Amino acid sequence: MHIYLTKTKLKILFLYVIAYALLWFGYATFIVPIYGYSGFEWAPNMVKVFESIVALVLFALSLPSRVKRPSDLFIHVHFLLPVVPMLVLYSASDLPRAYMCFVLLAFAVVCFVRKFKLPKIKKNLISIQTMMWGLLIISGIYILSIILQGGLRYLNFNLLKVYEFRNLASQDLPRIYGYFSPMVSKVLLPFILLLAVYRRKWFIAGLALVGSVMMFALTNHKGPLFYPFLVLGVYWIMNSRRRWVIQLLLIGYIMVIFVSLTPFLINNHKTTESSLSDIIAGSLLLRRGCFVPAHLNFVYYDFFSTHPHTMLAESKLTFGLIEYPYELNSSHLIGYHYYNNDQCGANTGWLGSGYMHFGVAGMLIYAVIIGLLLGLVDMLCKKREIGISVAILFTPLFALFLSTDLPTAMLTHGLLLAVFLTWACRLTEHSKSVPHKRSASFFKRIVHRCRLASTS
Repeated sequence: MHIYLTKTKLKILFLYVIAYALLWFGYATFIVPIYGYSGFEWAPNMVKVFESIVALVLFALSLPSRVKRPSDLFIHVHFLLPVVPMLVLYSASDLPRAYMCFVLLAFAVVCFVRKFKLPKIKKNLISIQTMMWGLLIISGIYILSIILQGGLRYLNFNLLKVYEFRNLASQDLPRIYGYFSPMVSKVLLPFILLLAVYRRKWFIAGLALVGSVMMFALTNHKGPLFYPFLVLGVYWIMNSRRRWVIQLLLIGYIMVIFVSLTPFLINNHKTTESSLSDIIAGSLLLRRGCFVPAHLNFVYYDFFSTHPHTMLAESKLTFGLIEYPYELNSSHLIGYHYYNNDQCGANTGWLGSGYMHFGVAGMLIYAVIIGLLLGLVDMLCKKREIGISVAILFTPLFALFLSTDLPTAMLTHGLLLAVFLTWACRLTEHSKSVPHKRSASFFKRIVHRCRLASTS
């Protein structure tokens, strides 16, 4: 067993090194030449290259090699996005050593705190059947309320026209709908879908998919179209061979980098100019998915290391008792100062926003809270269906890692709601919903009784 784990860790380390090298290659050959104007600089520092590789090796070997609880997967996802791209930027653009150390320290705190043993709490309060129908009714009422307030006027099923209708659609709805819509789209409807697939209730699964399409058409946000497929993909992976999940995650990450770079590299040899079709995959996956969130963390550090911290003044948690020191909100403030565009909302994840609020102390406080949340999820999922819990928490946690502040992720993006549903629903490992297994055990009992009767 020890030898197997050692080999597995070496395989994981090997995949991490490949991912790091490909990110370095992609940054040098694609990101800097095409998007250098947006702040990506080429200034490699060989000392920092060595430091970043050492950090990569140490963390890759210390992280779990297989998924035994939800946080085992989430911690790898967080290391891949945005920490590994930050290590690349740190070494390839000669970015501040102090902040990179703060980031690695905060990430280590998350890894450490998630292992704390939390007191057990009562769970399994609501049956799956009741949960499915209850959430379906709530989601249906919410969608109907949008329609009754004139939502059909801006009904749009065209992905290319969402930006034309989005502001118009939101203006006709009360402001509170801006908080509820993400919860319905990211948590309620995907949770209904997961439970329906788990219990093989295909009619309910179809209604959940229809609800997601309607949320896209009524709000003109693209997310509701993709969340169902994302959670189903995560659920499928978690229900495959679990000992291979981490390696599959890393292989998928490497393949994404290949897909991002291949069209550009192939056509770049044929012509000196790159068309939109050559760079669109790299722009969406490599630039937007990997390097923009990583770069924004450094940008937030650069600004708030020389300007006053916000101390949660923008959050409703402070009840307006703390004065906000700037005219623009934080995301547009960064967009104005670094991209000369006050309409640019440069959102960042908890590593950047934690420093924005309270400096290094803010990052460490956030790290403890996130570690406790992951530990809570691990405790709630013990001896239960882990696939559903991981899938429903994936989207809110992904947003927390890359693009949103911790209080916003917990409330607006539905992280707390997802944790609550995981706690309340009766998610057991051995579901009574599998007909053939139940029938098999029933017939085995009959055969056993017949044998007893014949022998007697």
